[in-house]
Amino acid sequence: MRGRDLRIAIIAALVAFVAALASRVHAEPLDAIVRARLAPSLPAGLDVARVYLPPTLAGVDTSPEAVAIELPRELHAGRPSIKITVRGHRSASVPVAIAVATDVALAQRALAPGDVVGPTDIAIERRAVADLIPAPPATLVGASVTTAIAAGATIAARDVALPPPLPRGTQVEVDVRRGAVHIRGTATLETAARPGGPASARLAATKLVVHGTLVAPATLVVGELP
Repeated sequence: MRGRDLRIAIIAALVAFVAALASRVHAEPLDAIVRARLAPSLPAGLDVARVYLPPTLAGVDTSPEAVAIELPRELHAGRPSIKITVRGHRSASVPVAIAVATDVALAQRALAPGDVVGPTDIAIERRAVADLIPAPPATLVGASVTTAIAAGATIAARDVALPPPLPRGTQVEVDVRRGAVHIRGTATLETAARPGGPASARLAATKLVVHGTLVAPATLVVGELP
């Protein structure tokens, strides 16, 4: 009997272990589950910027089936609260920041104060952000880092000091864009301009003055920005 009882105990332990392993395999961060549940109910152009989970739920990984979410009648930009119930935890009212998705720059490596941002240091993604003002991506190449930025973090305007404007008379590259057609040339700035801002330049070949957006480090885009 002892041998039989031992085998039963071992089998029961294995079943429990496999069940626990399976639940871990299918577990997801609660933050990701909430974002996925809200996405179909959001108006066009809006996205979840941040889910303010309380400390009791912040580190929870679970299966989507273990989560119940009660939404308000209508979602809009702002900070509405939703009711979240996770199996094994008490229900909580959780604020959620919802905002318009915009182009932001994400740090591709850890950036330290004093670093100069290069073209490979950032990647542009469209996402909603909360609790910060993102730095305009077109202004960042050549900017100096003033606050440590973690890899993968959104670069905020407060994190960098922008480079000085290029003076009048600076030679720049010109990229004229009309749909799939790109025409490139050189030109001279008619007025001082900062990367990311509007600029005017006189084409070297035709002397025609064109207007567009100055993109770091020294390219004037006339037409559609990428």
